[in-house]
Amino acid sequence: MNTLEAARFSRQIGFGFAPDETIPSDVIGWAQDQLNRGPNVQFFADRQGHLLKDLPEGLTLLHTQAEVAEALFQHDQARLLSNEKAKVLTPSEVEKFRYEQVNYPYWRLEPWKEILARGAMAVNGPAPVFERFWHFWTNHFTVSPAVNNINTAVGPYMRMLRGHMSGYFREMLNEAVTHPAMVLYLDNAKSTGPNSPARAKGRLKDSFNENLGRELLELFTLSPAAGYTQNDVIATAMILTGWSVRRRQRNQSVSGPYGSYFDDNKHEPSSQTVMGQQYGGAYANRDKLLRLMDDLARHPATARHISTKLATAFITDTPSPELISRLSAVFQKSDGHLPTIHKAVIAEAAAAGPVLRKFSNPETWLWTIYRVTGATLPVVLPLKDTKGERLHELLSELGQAIHNCPQPNGWSLYDRDWLSKEMLDRRIRYAFQFAPRLVSQGDQLNEVVIRQHGEQSAIFKTLKQARRMPDQSLRSLWAVYLTSPAILWG
Repeated sequence: MNTLEAARFSRQIGFGFAPDETIPSDVIGWAQDQLNRGPNVQFFADRQGHLLKDLPEGLTLLHTQAEVAEALFQHDQARLLSNEKAKVLTPSEVEKFRYEQVNYPYWRLEPWKEILARGAMAVNGPAPVFERFWHFWTNHFTVSPAVNNINTAVGPYMRMLRGHMSGYFREMLNEAVTHPAMVLYLDNAKSTGPNSPARAKGRLKDSFNENLGRELLELFTLSPAAGYTQNDVIATAMILTGWSVRRRQRNQSVSGPYGSYFDDNKHEPSSQTVMGQQYGGAYANRDKLLRLMDDLARHPATARHISTKLATAFITDTPSPELISRLSAVFQKSDGHLPTIHKAVIAEAAAAGPVLRKFSNPETWLWTIYRVTGATLPVVLPLKDTKGERLHELLSELGQAIHNCPQPNGWSLYDRDWLSKEMLDRRIRYAFQFAPRLVSQGDQLNEVVIRQHGEQSAIFKTLKQARRMPDQSLRSLWAVYLTSPAILWG
C-alpha cells in the first residue's frame, strides 16, 4: 500500500492522518496495533499530549456506577426542587432557577463535556482506529436520555463499553445490559414479574415490561434472522425482571452499593425457556440472565449479526456472504474476542481496497476534517447567552446528535441514509463556516492536500492555480474540498 492508498485507508477505518503524523510503512499493522487496548479518555488539545485549556474548573468525567447513581439522584432532586419553586416564584425566577440548577448542569453541560472528550480522542488521540470501533459499539448498544433523565449516565456508560473492547463480546454484553443507563433507558428498572413476591404481597404496582428483553434478542445479539418467537421475547423479559438500579432516595435509607443490582422480590420465579433452552431451576434467579447472555453471545446467529454490522460499518453497505462467513468464523473461533474480530475487519477492509467504499456519517466526517487539517477543537461553554461553536450542537445540526439517538437501534450504518440533499446541505453549510480557518493557514494547507491525495490530484492542481485568489474564493474552494467525494467517502 503506497502513501496515498494508506492515507485513504486511514480515513476509512479512522479519521485520516493529521499534518504532524508520519504515514507508517505498514498501515495495516499500524491500525491493528491500536486494537489491543485503548488509551484513557483525556481532553487532548493536540497529539503531543497537552490538554485543552479554558475548561470549567473542577470539570470531571464520571466513571463508576456509584458516581452515576449519585449523579442521577442529584439530577432528580434538582428537577423536583424546581417544581416546588414553581409554586412560589415568578415565571422569570422559575426559568432562571431551572436553567441554573437543571438545564445547564444536566441538559447542556453533560453532552458538551462528553462530546468534547470524544472529539478530543478522535482528533488528537493516539489511537484513531480504536476510537472508530468504540463509536461502533456505543452505537450498537445505544442508550439515550429519552424521557428518563439519564443524561449523566450516557457518557459513563459509553466509556464502560470502551473498557471492554480488549476483552470478549459476552463480557461487554453482560455489562451493557445490566448497566444503570440501559435498565433505565429501556424501562427495565421497574419491570416486575406478574408472579413475583413483590406483586404477590401487593407491595408494588409496577408492571411487566418487554423493552429490554426484545432489544437483547433483536438488536444486541441474535437479530430476527435467528427465528426467535414472541414467546422467546416474553421469556427473556421475564428473566430480566428484578434487574434495577440502587441509588440514594429522598428521605429514605438505602442499603447496599449504588448502581446495578438484582432484586429477587421483583423477579418472576420459576424457569423460562428461550430458543429451546431452559433457564432456572437448579441455579439462582440472578444467574439466569448471565447464563442466557453467555448462550446468546456464543450463538452462531449472534456471530453473523455482529459480523454483518461490522462489515456494513467499515467496508460496504452490501457485504458478500463470503465476507460475512469469514468474519463470523473469526467471531466463533475466538469465542467473541473483540480485538481479534476487529483486526479481522481491518484485514478485510484492506483486502477490499478502494473498490468498496463507505460514505462517512456526520460524526466521522466532522472528526476527519478536524484531524486531517490540524484544526483546533472549539472550547465554548454551553451557556445560553454565549456564542460560538460547540461540538455537541454541531453534531445535532449535522443530523447525528450522538447523545440523543432517537431509537434503540442506533444511527444508520447505511450510506443511503446520509446521502440526502438535506444531510449534504448541512455539511456544506458547516464547511463554509469551517473553511476560513483553513484560508488563514495559507500554503501549508496545500501540503495537507498533497499528503491526502497527491500532487497529481485535481484538487491540488486547482489549489496551486488559486494561490492569488481572494480569500472569499479560497474559502469556497476549501468548502468544496471538505465536502468533496475524496473526503466524504472513505
